Amino acid sequence: MVITTSSWKGGTGKTTLNIILTIILALRRMKILLIDLDSNCALSQCFGYLMKDVTSMEFLSASDSFQGPYKYSDNIDIIPGNIKNVLLNNISDFQLKINIKKHGLRDKYDYIIIDPPGYLGAHTRNAVFAADVLVIPGTCSRIDYEATSLYFSELEQYGLDADVFVCLNAFSSKTNLPGIREMYQEKFGEFMIPEPVPYIASLKKLTNDVRYQLAAPVRARLDAYVDHIIGGGKNA
Repeated sequence: MVITTSSWKGGTGKTTLNIILTIILALRRMKILLIDLDSNCALSQCFGYLMKDVTSMEFLSASDSFQGPYKYSDNIDIIPGNIKNVLLNNISDFQLKINIKKHGLRDKYDYIIIDPPGYLGAHTRNAVFAADVLVIPGTCSRIDYEATSLYFSELEQYGLDADVFVCLNAFSSKTNLPGIREMYQEKFGEFMIPEPVPYIASLKKLTNDVRYQLAAPVRARLDAYVDHIIGGGKNA
């Protein structure tokens, strides 16, 4: 299964959600490949793979120099990001999907998790069209709600085959914009993940150190999110 977490803007927590997916699935002994398409390389930095010779730039451009992903652990591999990815725009929107198939990666991994940039460009379109599951996160602010609405409307024009979810992320009843959860629910209806991903302070520790041990109650709340993502959804 290929899972892409993607948003119209930065700051929605897409990389954090991808780390959650990776860590939870790895704890379940799933074999995972991470593909970092973002020139900010946030996912690569979290897993300690910055400024490598073989990156998603070579993979996405179908370069002969791509020799396969790097091994992070027994069940997590990574194709790191490249700060020059922003220069790679003359590519088909389906090149990533083609290259995943070309290298037989679906057969090698239980889950492929893609982290694209926080804007709708060539890399994000590749990530979207390669996905079996697309997660669109937004935080509890009016600007994120509007950005999520615009992005969702744009993607509706694509006729995607992917199962699409909208995730209300970093939810806290103490600090949220009043009524924001109801606004999301009314707008996105059956595409909404029923329970928002809560604001959990320890997730910052996880993004700083992916080996950080989550407390059992936190793990249980995140397990519910992961179960919903991998269990199926609605097509946009």
